[in-house]
Amino acid sequence: MPRPTPPTTFEWMQPHRAPARAKIDADRRAGMYRAEIEERAAMLARLGHGRHDVRARLAANLSWDFSAARRPLTDADLDGILDRLFDKPKPATPARPPIKGASR
Repeated sequence: MPRPTPPTTFEWMQPHRAPARAKIDADRRAGMYRAEIEERAAMLARLGHGRHDVRARLAANLSWDFSAARRPLTDADLDGILDRLFDKPKPATPARPPIKGASR
């Protein structure tokens, strides 16, 4: 019985990743997680939840999604997001001038 020939390797079968790609991917992933947490915090604030409730919920979500050693955001990062969200002044709505000729 003839022996099988060894498999031929092709250049395209070998992965060639740039050495800096892992850091680029990690930075993009961290930015994605930060944006997601900021969007969730803003949504919960718009729904009328208080700062304490929003922080508790976001911390629980992070704990559920990630182990303590692999969390993409620290507690200080989470507090910074909430500081920017809850401590910014509310925009004052300007009084609309009366419309001439409108029925009252």
